[in-house]
Amino acid sequence: MNRVIVTGANGVGKSRFAVRLSRFRPDVPVISYDAIKLHTDWTQRSRQEIDAELARVVRGDAWILEGGPSLMPGAVGWADALVWLDPPETLRAWRLALRPWKHIGRTRPELPKGNVDWPWQQYQFAIRSLRSGAKLRGAISAEFQRAQGLAKWRCRNEADMDAVLKVWANG
Repeated sequence: MNRVIVTGANGVGKSRFAVRLSRFRPDVPVISYDAIKLHTDWTQRSRQEIDAELARVVRGDAWILEGGPSLMPGAVGWADALVWLDPPETLRAWRLALRPWKHIGRTRPELPKGNVDWPWQQYQFAIRSLRSGAKLRGAISAEFQRAQGLAKWRCRNEADMDAVLKVWANG
C-alpha cells in the first residue's frame, strides 16, 4: 500500500491518524484536503483549482490523503486503501469542542497559513458539522460501498485504528 485515504466527518481525528500512519513510513507525504481547498482566512479556492490540485496529488507514487467525503470521488480510483474513521458522535463532539482551544489564535498544522482557529467561529462550524453528521456518514458510507479493488477499514475505536497501523507498518 502506497496510497491511502483517511476520511471521516469533522472532528474524528483524520489529521492525527494520518500523522500516526506517516510515522511508520516517513517517506510517504501526508496531504490534507483542507490544504488543497483553502486559501487564507478560511476562503475556499475555486472548484477548478481544487480539482486540478487533487488530480495532481493523486497521480503521485505514494501519499496519505486525509479529508472529508468530498475528496473521495476524485481520489478513490487512485487509492490502494481507504480508512473511514467513524467514532461515536459523543467523542466527535468532544474533539470539536476542544479543538479551537488547542490551537487558539494559530493555524492548525494541516491547514494553509492564515486559517486561524478562534473558538466562536469554530464552535459555529462544529454545530453545523454535528447537525449534518448523518448526512456526512451517509455520503462516506455510499463511497465506501462503491470503492472496489482496495483495502478498506471502518474504524470505530482505537483497536480498529491499531489494526490499520499494523497492516500499514508491515506493508
